[in-house]
Amino acid sequence: MSELTDIDITHLRRAIDLAGHAAALGDRPFGAVAVAADSAVLAEGVNAVHTTGDVTTHAELVAITLATAAGRAELLRGATVYASGEPCPMCAAAMVWAGVGRIVFAAAAAEFGPILPAGPSFELTCAEVVASSNVSVEVSGPHLGEEALAVFRAAAQH
Repeated sequence: MSELTDIDITHLRRAIDLAGHAAALGDRPFGAVAVAADSAVLAEGVNAVHTTGDVTTHAELVAITLATAAGRAELLRGATVYASGEPCPMCAAAMVWAGVGRIVFAAAAAEFGPILPAGPSFELTCAEVVASSNVSVEVSGPHLGEEALAVFRAAAQH
């Protein structure tokens, strides 16, 4: 696992901040930031499953969809997606399909899973999903876990 740079920490903290915004809207506390190889922010996303009724509106997929809708799909190739929580198998697979080169996450699923209300979960980690593909994507995390877990704990109390 590579060491985080100051830029990584800034984007990861932004993803955690976005998770708080999602929770304030009544959604699960997940946020994501897609950043191009040149460090330009391509898109941000928050979990919107509750507010939209669409089970695919996880933060990482929202960020990828917004970047694509803005004509930035090519810039996703080799990009980094920062996520407040470990991406689920659906999101991990979508990032592989999008050509993302690096996934950096804060809290591990094994840590936030017990905090969240009961719901579907998977035993597969993000790294396992990515490793099962035929492309190389760096997966780095957990990082800043306690900062991210604070958002999950706050959301669980409301």
